[in-house]
Amino acid sequence: MLRKKRYFVLYPEYFDKKLTRNQGRKVPKNKAVDDCSLAKLVFACKHLNYDYVVEKEKKYSKNWWNSEGRILINPESVKNKSVLINDVANIARKLKKKTQQSGKTKKKK
Repeated sequence: MLRKKRYFVLYPEYFDKKLTRNQGRKVPKNKAVDDCSLAKLVFACKHLNYDYVVEKEKKYSKNWWNSEGRILINPESVKNKSVLINDVANIARKLKKKTQQSGKTKKKK
């Protein structure tokens, strides 16, 4: 008997620019994020109004020694997983750009 899929699962490793496709990255390098964290994914899911659950104790199987958790997303709020991954990657990249711009300070002469 087949098991019914209940949630889409997102790991921070799917969006990490330092990882290769074999190591678990799911998005192209131009959409990937440096130092992707669970907090960035949570922010992106909140921004996109997805129904989600955070599981900090879970590990990504390809990176079990350094994984920080995962997010479960209700499939009723998304068309399919590839759309979900692309939307979250776009928001995470925008978040990165905003934090870099806010971190810049003006020099006084």
